[in-house]
Amino acid sequence: MGEEGRVTFFSKSKVACPVCKASFYREELLTGRGRLIAGSLTKDLRRLYDPSQRFGKVYPLIYPVVVCPSCYYATLGPDFHELGDKSRRAVELDAERRAEEVFLLFDEVDFREPRGLKEGVAGYLFAMMCYDHFPDEACPTIKQGLAALRAAWVSSDLEIERPGENWGYLAQLFYRKARFFYASAIENDQNGTESIGAVAHLGPDLDKNYGYDGVLYLAAYLELQYGPREDEAKRIASLKYARRTVARLFGLGRATRDKPAALLDLARSLYETLGVELTRMGVHGET
Repeated sequence: MGEEGRVTFFSKSKVACPVCKASFYREELLTGRGRLIAGSLTKDLRRLYDPSQRFGKVYPLIYPVVVCPSCYYATLGPDFHELGDKSRRAVELDAERRAEEVFLLFDEVDFREPRGLKEGVAGYLFAMMCYDHFPDEACPTIKQGLAALRAAWVSSDLEIERPGENWGYLAQLFYRKARFFYASAIENDQNGTESIGAVAHLGPDLDKNYGYDGVLYLAAYLELQYGPREDEAKRIASLKYARRTVARLFGLGRATRDKPAALLDLARSLYETLGVELTRMGVHGET
């Protein structure tokens, strides 16, 4: 098939896996000629894309993770070759467990062929597991959060494409993992363990980088939607903290004028929603 009908291509040069030394061709997305038609922005900062008449539905999020098809070492693109000796050994020793856990969920994924939605989700899951072995200076926690959030999005796409196969349930699990990782990343940033600001692209999607403000917003949003509910006192405290954080995002002053309008509008809406939820839980008159 000529380029006119394709949405991806395989790199001409092979990529060498730093863990098992296998070589493979990386699949990458072609973006021109109307392949991606930007649609709306969701409350969790995902950019939706409308299907085009020529290319149909395109899922750009299934390609950013580089996955070795031999040992299933996987990371977001810029990190693939940034693996120290200690991390490399740990990832190598973990290869069998990695494959076993992922293939319990996916009976058919193949990273040597053009990717589908299953490969998209599996790739992010492999990346989440591999980042467990990266040192703190590589900021692995926020990258795990980003991978979990995108895995939730792609799992939701799978639920639409293949209803009745429990992909929606898997999406909920990934959203909860994302909540945990985003909260942990902010905590690590505040105590100096990991620096969120050191990550070049915090997305969370591919089209726009909402930076640290986006991380704060998403942490609050995910806390509201997917935070633990067993202990009501803890939930109230978490939501009050989330509301104060969101309030600072759209507070008055020059700094606000430099923030993306879309993020400010979503932050204001989330602030109000958090207030409604706290009122429902019996909390009145507090930020």
